Amino acid sequence: MDAGDFRDNAGYLIHEADRLMSRQFDRRMRALGLTRAQWWVLAQLYFNDGVTQSELAGELGFSKAALGGLLDRLESKGWLERRPHGSDRRAKCVHRSRQVGALLGRMRRVALAMTTDMLAGLNDRERTELMRLLRVVVGNLDASEQHHAGSRRAAARRNRAA
Repeated sequence: MDAGDFRDNAGYLIHEADRLMSRQFDRRMRALGLTRAQWWVLAQLYFNDGVTQSELAGELGFSKAALGGLLDRLESKGWLERRPHGSDRRAKCVHRSRQVGALLGRMRRVALAMTTDMLAGLNDRERTELMRLLRVVVGNLDASEQHHAGSRRAAARRNRAA
């Protein structure tokens, strides 16, 4: 790799793929009346229905205030419900509504079509290898995040003890 050509850098290519995917995704989801942020919330609830607002904010990387406004909009469309937490009266749990089921099916079809388009030109072996490599990259980044989060917690404990 030529050190002078950043376009051959894996980080650059992953970022560029993300940028282009995001633009395509926004365009395709707009037809369903969804923004990317709304889609991510609903997709997260598909796998983790009933999480607290704080847990959802942490998982999505949103501030609690930003997520609150987003949840207000999704709730006004009838796509989710906020209910009191069973044991923590300060917390609210976020649930998919029954009427969002059809929308989730359409979202999945749009996402599948986009993935098919994105991976055009790759054979099955190459797609499998790409997925394997991306899982390694995600695992490395996740491990680094966990390490840094642990370091921050340890530093905070040391500061409190001092």
